[in-house]
Amino acid sequence: MKIYVDAYFAKNLGDDLFVDILTNRYQNHKFFAISKGEKGYNKENLKVYNNKYFFKILKRFQLEKCLANRYDAVVTIGGSMFMENNDNNRDFSLGKNKRYLLGVNFGPYKTEKYYQNIHNMMSKLEDVCFRDKYSYNLFKDLPNTRCASDIIFSMDTSKVKITNRKRAIISIISPKDKIDEKYQESYENKMIELIKFLDGKGYEICLMSFCKFENDEQEIENIINKLPKTYRDRVERYCYNGNIEQALNVLGDCQLIVGGRFHANILGLVLGKSILPVLYSDKTLHVLQDMEINVPIIDIRKLDEFDAKSLTDEQLNTHFDVEKQKKDAQRHFEKLDILLGGKEDE
Repeated sequence: MKIYVDAYFAKNLGDDLFVDILTNRYQNHKFFAISKGEKGYNKENLKVYNNKYFFKILKRFQLEKCLANRYDAVVTIGGSMFMENNDNNRDFSLGKNKRYLLGVNFGPYKTEKYYQNIHNMMSKLEDVCFRDKYSYNLFKDLPNTRCASDIIFSMDTSKVKITNRKRAIISIISPKDKIDEKYQESYENKMIELIKFLDGKGYEICLMSFCKFENDEQEIENIINKLPKTYRDRVERYCYNGNIEQALNVLGDCQLIVGGRFHANILGLVLGKSILPVLYSDKTLHVLQDMEINVPIIDIRKLDEFDAKSLTDEQLNTHFDVEKQKKDAQRHFEKLDILLGGKEDE
């Protein structure tokens, strides 16, 4: 079959993993998508059209609706696709095709109108599978909605090189892009405080960008430029550029992942690492609560409440069994498996 993929093609590690997991699962089917210009996504069963010219003529969702009608089904796969501040109540129906909405969470939202618009849209889809109970509970009256662990838990990690190197990977985000510019200075100062603390504990430090487009790389430079030279010379950088295998091996080569990005925390759990979540919204908190994981957190909205010196060695070396989540995450695809014939390697 020919499947249209509605996803975020912007060299974002988390979203790229979604697409990679999807296309690897159904290798005998052809997937198609469009992007504003990012290259490097094409492979044997995935063709991504990157044409800025068409985007100038048609709004993105008009173009997607036109293209999607040519395919057998539409799969929307992503995470935070329904945030009211960044969403103009767009039409997710994309024509008359069967539509599958996988891996998403809902919110933050402010108005009942927005919620009702999305509720109405979701009622028309073939399948909706949320990644957290908070989102699911808002839509559980719809018979086509389900909930399963985040899709990234389902990925194959057998080829990832996993070590126990005393190293901390700090996933950096840009506050002005993810929450509000007013938090930027205090966030940078708190990351510097954490770097100094972990350095004093004997950790090697690597600041990691998950997405250049969302200014992770610029924020890394902001932080490094503020560091005293004695620390600056010891801090590494790693910027994800589309090489998934390389990025996963970087994340596998550490003991601790400080997760500014939602999927930095999920990947930390999948790879058996200790995690220290950095929150800019409640979506990470909702998933941790679903898993009954209790760890220290850094909330960008409440930075004064976190003191790096309060972290204990035990907290920095806590691991969690996520075998249940790895199995549960496969359920995101159970309805799509019916259409596409199940997992290709089974």
